[in-house]
Amino acid sequence: MQLDWRNFYDAFLPFLPATLASDVTLIGTAIIALCAVAARFWPRPVDGSNWLPLYLLVNRLAMNSRHAENAGDQKNGYGEEP
Repeated sequence: MQLDWRNFYDAFLPFLPATLASDVTLIGTAIIALCAVAARFWPRPVDGSNWLPLYLLVNRLAMNSRHAENAGDQKNGYGEEP
């Protein structure tokens, strides 16, 4: 069985009250959208930076990988110390 987010959501939706399910969906959507905007303009910090774990989390939540414009920041010279 292949588990994706829709199957997961459909399996747990009947156990949640409608207002709670709508609130979780709305808040989750807002978090993903905010992370997508932040990931668009935030260059990758240098390796070993204290900001790197937060950057990676934001990019993961924004689903920003492989084909994103800023996915190869380090290769393009962004985020390097002068």
